[in-house]
Amino acid sequence: MSMSGWWSRRSAISATRRTRSIASGNDGASSVRASASPARRHRGNPASAAVISPSDSSEGIPHDGTVSDRPAIESAEPAALREVVAGALVHRSRLLLAQRTRPPELAGLWELPGGKVEPGETPEQALRRELHEELGVVADVGERIGVDVPLGSGLVLRAYRATLRGGTVNALDHAAVRWVGADELAAADLVPADRAWLPDLTAVLTGRML
Repeated sequence: MSMSGWWSRRSAISATRRTRSIASGNDGASSVRASASPARRHRGNPASAAVISPSDSSEGIPHDGTVSDRPAIESAEPAALREVVAGALVHRSRLLLAQRTRPPELAGLWELPGGKVEPGETPEQALRRELHEELGVVADVGERIGVDVPLGSGLVLRAYRATLRGGTVNALDHAAVRWVGADELAAADLVPADRAWLPDLTAVLTGRML
């Protein structure tokens, strides 16, 4: 056998062993599954959050209504979460719910109105804008309510208490709107993501803040 042939065979064997080593995880790299568990509960502390990229088109959809457990690869610098805000608009011990028209799998379900934080906005500014665009009302935005709800793709859904200050509520971006009390809220057909806040919303309506 020639020297060149011997060297080619030895190189091939070495490369094969290297490939097997990487496949078995021996190269030191690892991936971590991202947690989709709700974060700690907020008790009236105002939030400061990163703004969302305009590349994520909402098509008028406040949020996707589902909780994600999608795996992610850990990076050296954790990416900033981009916020989607939802408003718990309360008036005379009743909460406003809006009925979705899209996407098809969520059409007909009820949610807290809201939407994505745009560049340059605070979460409070974004929610005031969304409530005006979707309902035609002017609202004051207050403290955080409940837990963070991960939506996947670097998005996190957060709820804020809101108070009606002016205007008449209209379903400008939904099929319908309605006011519900604590008993009606428990029976409402909410989008999955918003159900994470049921205990907190009930506490607000009954005067028992958690």
